[in-house]
Amino acid sequence: MDPNISLYDYQSIWSSYFDKNIKDKYLKDDKYNTDPIIVRSYARVGLMGNPSDGFYGKTMSLLISNFWSEVVLVPNSPIKPGFGNITFMTNMLADPRSFSNLSSLVTVCENDGYDHGDRLLLACCKVLFTHCKKNNIPIDTSQGFVVMYDTNIPRQVGLAGSSAIITAFWKALLKLYRITSIQIPIELQASLVMAVETEELGIAAGLQDRVIQAYGGLVSMDFEKDHMQTHGYGKYTILDHSTLPPLWLAYVASPEDSGKVHSTVKQRFLAGDSKIIEGMQVFATLTDKAQESLKNGDHRGFAELMTCNFENRRSIYGDAVVGEVNLRMINIARQNHCAAKFSGSGGAIVGMWNGSNIESRKQDLLSLKQSLEKEGFVYVELVPMGRQI
Repeated sequence: MDPNISLYDYQSIWSSYFDKNIKDKYLKDDKYNTDPIIVRSYARVGLMGNPSDGFYGKTMSLLISNFWSEVVLVPNSPIKPGFGNITFMTNMLADPRSFSNLSSLVTVCENDGYDHGDRLLLACCKVLFTHCKKNNIPIDTSQGFVVMYDTNIPRQVGLAGSSAIITAFWKALLKLYRITSIQIPIELQASLVMAVETEELGIAAGLQDRVIQAYGGLVSMDFEKDHMQTHGYGKYTILDHSTLPPLWLAYVASPEDSGKVHSTVKQRFLAGDSKIIEGMQVFATLTDKAQESLKNGDHRGFAELMTCNFENRRSIYGDAVVGEVNLRMINIARQNHCAAKFSGSGGAIVGMWNGSNIESRKQDLLSLKQSLEKEGFVYVELVPMGRQI
């Protein structure tokens, strides 16, 4: 109130007081984490049983380290203005908002579609907050953050790219708000991550992707109907991924979503179509047999089951839905003594060598790689990713 004190004097006094009494207190207080939180979630391949995860079936899935989505979440500092603000930073490569020209814009739309990753992050925040509020899980939301993501998972080829983004962000939020797997069990977390897409965004999705990205490694999943309806999640068994044979992946370099034919399988299943129901039961049987084959070290038997999985899917969905490009990749694999099947919804296949002469294995796989790349496909040798929990 002293009229002789200047604004500079006033600010200097309060700045000194803040530094001595408030700043040190916040910096020493571990209530708020200000260190960057960096989380990666990896792509997956469905090894057996897919797509029966959406039909109360059984599947076996593997997480791979070749491709990933990464989320960087930087908590706001308590000593800065806007402590509670939440900011989504745009990655110009993964989610462009600026284009060099109209032709560039159209190319991005044709390759990646019109859906941006921000909606995945927004919906993830809502699902987590709503679940915590509904189940009386205490979280301090006074601290905001800045977040951005990046991904190198090929889009539109069924490698679980969208769910990887959500899963990585979900895990980052759990770290920020210090939510444990006791408060939200890991199997339930997978279901909640799926709800981000299915319930919030209206995107058709199955549990397989979210389960394997929650657990990591190699997992066998049983989505038996009664258990699913009672608990909201399936029965998950962790397997030893070292029992797997060497695997490879092939996928379409430039997928075109507009060429896909709509499938009526889901509607027929819900209507009680006996052919579809029996087909899904076959997938479940193949998954059980695959688990036994790996346990016994029977890789040739595992390869035969992969072939059966593809042919069962082809029988249920028909060649028009399976697609000419996918059939071509399968045929190239078979011509080079390999067994293969869809790794997800289409656009990519996972396979293994299944020849009779071990001495020709290296040459067969080289010939496979060259044949695929000659026709514009991408060939990758897979590296399994271990447990995530």
